[in-house]
Amino acid sequence: MLSKEIKCKPPADELKLLDLKQCDSVGDIVLGMGHCSFGARMLGEVTLKLSQWIQANNPPVAVYDGRPDDPLGQLLTEMVKRQWFSQVVSQQYYASQTTAQETVMVIGAYSASFEKVLACQAKKCVFINRLGLALPGQLADGYFPDVVFCDPTFALPVMFASLDEMLTGKATTASQLMQQLAHYGGLGTDVSRAAQTLLAMVNDDDCRVFLTLSGAMTIAKMGLVICDMIDLGMVNAICTTGALMAHGLVESVGLKHFKYNPKANDANLAQQKLNRVTDTLEPETNLDHIGDIITQLFEQYDGKDCLSPRLFCQKIGEYLAAHYPNERGILKSAYEQDIPVIIPAFHDSELGNDIYLDNHGRKRSGRNPITFDMELDTTHLLETVLQSSRLGIFTIGGGVPRNFTQNIPCLIDRMNEVAGANLPSKQFSYGCRICPDPMYYGHLSGCTYSEGMSWRKMDIHGHFSEVRADATQIWPFLVKFVMEA
Repeated sequence: MLSKEIKCKPPADELKLLDLKQCDSVGDIVLGMGHCSFGARMLGEVTLKLSQWIQANNPPVAVYDGRPDDPLGQLLTEMVKRQWFSQVVSQQYYASQTTAQETVMVIGAYSASFEKVLACQAKKCVFINRLGLALPGQLADGYFPDVVFCDPTFALPVMFASLDEMLTGKATTASQLMQQLAHYGGLGTDVSRAAQTLLAMVNDDDCRVFLTLSGAMTIAKMGLVICDMIDLGMVNAICTTGALMAHGLVESVGLKHFKYNPKANDANLAQQKLNRVTDTLEPETNLDHIGDIITQLFEQYDGKDCLSPRLFCQKIGEYLAAHYPNERGILKSAYEQDIPVIIPAFHDSELGNDIYLDNHGRKRSGRNPITFDMELDTTHLLETVLQSSRLGIFTIGGGVPRNFTQNIPCLIDRMNEVAGANLPSKQFSYGCRICPDPMYYGHLSGCTYSEGMSWRKMDIHGHFSEVRADATQIWPFLVKFVMEA
């Protein structure tokens, strides 16, 4: 067991929340992403590096084996004309050269034999692909410099728009970006379609929109994106993981997350009580502080009435509104806008740990424990669905939050068939999902809306879009598009 005397010493490189209200353009968003985590940081940092190379009169060679006459090939040609790339060459041509290249950007997939050529000939190399390809030794657990793991049909147009602003002063709005992306095919077109789907469900006054969240999106610094969706009326209910809300609470009370330095191994981080989430650090003192808040909040709770995760989140939101009026936070916004936040796997989180520990102390002192009745939230969700004319779902990731929400139409069917409830059948008319997982992995995160139709969850005549990508790279642009619209 670690000594309690060991204190966290936060690293110097503090991460920043992505604030779309402070972003007027695609370039602003991408620069903000450079201070976030995961794929967002990749996109932000590589775009900034490319602009620095260009301004230093050292534009990279672009290695690209796609067709020069397709939209992506034409975009690369335009970047050569602007001297943002020195030239665009095929892998075969690049391999035939005998002189080393100072800077290289490799776009798309490549073979193992070409990897050996790159290792010998490229002094500085950046990669854009959705396959996780980079030079041997370039990547480490929690450290992935000089890569953008994303389909180039999305990444390159976004980078072009950002460079256009950085280098020429011409800004591109999210709305303009979505129009441009529609022509690129692949992920670019998928994102453009998803923007229209999200806008359609938000603009449908008879549609109740459910936001489902999984993954470390608050540690990724996407917390204010969620706040914007709540505050601007884009969503009517949220289903999420406990971990996501716990790390979001850290931000809500003004505490910070930090960038991981790969020079510090995980054993050293453990000694310093710095908890790593991929490329980001959560000081244990942050979680201690949240635990203290929860203990203080429930100090007068007599234990006679059962709580549910939704009621728990409501109390937290009320506390934040009273004690942190100048901070923005997910549960604070949800409380102020009367948006329910449901955590179906509540006890699988730091929040669950806090309640368990609080109950441990309560029992030792002879006080009634805090009890949870999870069916209260199932009933609330069921009643919400039954009261809705149309249903929409906007999903980040998958997992329990997605399944819990999508399960309600199945529950209604079962209640009618088994219990003779005679409830009206319900299906989702809209769906927009951002998740990198393919359907052939065989888990819920990757399952398609078409599969959901076989379960009678999705209306076969509905409006659905699916985006296979890192949500931190895509989600901010979709929300900004709706904000502009």
